[in-house]
Amino acid sequence: MSTGIILNPANSKRGYFLKFSAGVLLVCCLGCSGGVDEVKLAPVSGTVTMDGKPLADIVVIFSPEKGNPSSGRTDASGNYSLSYKEHAKGALLGSHRVTIIKAEAVIPKNDDDSGIAETLPIETFRGENDGVAAIKLPQGTFKKDPIPERYNTKSELKKEVVDGKNKFDFDLTSK
Repeated sequence: MSTGIILNPANSKRGYFLKFSAGVLLVCCLGCSGGVDEVKLAPVSGTVTMDGKPLADIVVIFSPEKGNPSSGRTDASGNYSLSYKEHAKGALLGSHRVTIIKAEAVIPKNDDDSGIAETLPIETFRGENDGVAAIKLPQGTFKKDPIPERYNTKSELKKEVVDGKNKFDFDLTSK
């Protein structure tokens, strides 16, 4: 008489399936734990003014040499704070090119005046920062940006984000 346990073939398959499933789940959990947790972010905030006056509803974009950009919009007093992807606060550590824009969308009006804006055709393409998708809108979609090109399309602004709090104020000149 044997004291060992005799495995039923059906239970054996079930045991292997459970062990396999647990292994796959473990690998998936370890592989999916990436994202924002893998990058080192630091809080970035400040104020944007032009000719000494606060600029409201301005978008400030910090683009690192490698990785995803962070952005923030100014309030009525010109204050901003940056957010990274997935709603994480801050920007990647390191050197950044700073772009400051005011892009007011021109919403086309329908002939029937139903209050529903028409959909604009949008073309996407591979961006420069690690393949981040970028969007091209048709010409004439936005009003002319009142901020000089040297702060946006031909930005001369560079900032170094370091560990800890970063406060960067931008006093732009219109001339």
